[in-house]
Amino acid sequence: MTDWKKKLFIYAPIALSLAILASLVYPNLGPLSAALKTAHFGFLSLALFFSFTSYLFMGFSLWEVLKILGHRLPFWETAGVSFVSTTVNYFVSSGGVSGFATRAHLLSRRRIPYGISVTSSVVISVFIYLVLSIIIVEGMVLQLLKTEHLGIKFFEGVAGVLFVLSFAFALVLVFFHHELRSSWSRKLYHAVNHLLFFFSKKEIPEETFKEFESQLSKGIHTIHSRKYELPLVLGYVCLDWISNIFILNFAFRAVGVNMGSTKLIIGFAAGQLMTVIPLLPGGLGAMEAAMTAVYAQMGVSVGRALAATLIFRFLYYLVPSFASVFVYWGLKVSESRRQGGPAGGN
Repeated sequence: MTDWKKKLFIYAPIALSLAILASLVYPNLGPLSAALKTAHFGFLSLALFFSFTSYLFMGFSLWEVLKILGHRLPFWETAGVSFVSTTVNYFVSSGGVSGFATRAHLLSRRRIPYGISVTSSVVISVFIYLVLSIIIVEGMVLQLLKTEHLGIKFFEGVAGVLFVLSFAFALVLVFFHHELRSSWSRKLYHAVNHLLFFFSKKEIPEETFKEFESQLSKGIHTIHSRKYELPLVLGYVCLDWISNIFILNFAFRAVGVNMGSTKLIIGFAAGQLMTVIPLLPGGLGAMEAAMTAVYAQMGVSVGRALAATLIFRFLYYLVPSFASVFVYWGLKVSESRRQGGPAGGN
């Protein structure tokens, strides 16, 4: 990929997201500024705390799945890999593939086979999307009970649930159906190779593909035989989503809005539905617009609704993304210690 294509791949979606944000922020700059200036520091601190717990539970979910698959790593390393690979998607829009490729690369540096990386990522992704679909369904039902009529938002929610559930079902089908898995594993192999080279100038050698398939089959067999341990993984995923909702709750409390759980979940579900848009990194711009619109319809002033969603974006997405630079450095140092080479070496 040429340099200009790489730049276009990374910066064009970010530019589009920033344009959406600008069109949202500029007309409401006055009330937005007033809401942010009076934001309560204590509630902001609580929102940041739950941002930390969210990523912590992400780390626990990966750590637990790897343990089920027979690969144990120190928890702090596993959590660091999960943290860095998640934040990559906030800057590179690729439908989550860039984060997966980063995770596979970092785990491979810790002698975790690529087949195991795929298995763990699919298991976690299925749980994430299933829980997200439950949240969206809950938001739809609550909105229906609140409005007592089927508006456009309801049908948008239905479409969103169908999309999320279809994606989760497709993951399960491809993962557990032998013929489909064999076909798509090669496609995934090429896609991961492409992204790995994009980020690290490394590729998975072609001769290791059969070994990869063997590892994948072994991982699937292990998941089948130890499926009774998966509820703990599901529990960590649920706690991750609950932490997300608490971040938004305290973001609103920080700007002086104390809404009930019904309104909070309805808006949160609408916003999270926008994050699955593969074109925009982390749903940037679309999530803020959706949340602001929903909460404004519920009677929250546009300035405060927008301020709360931007605080949520800043504390859950941007602050961790900056912190991930230092976490990535720490992971590279741990790699060099494992291999006995200089820090940051390959």
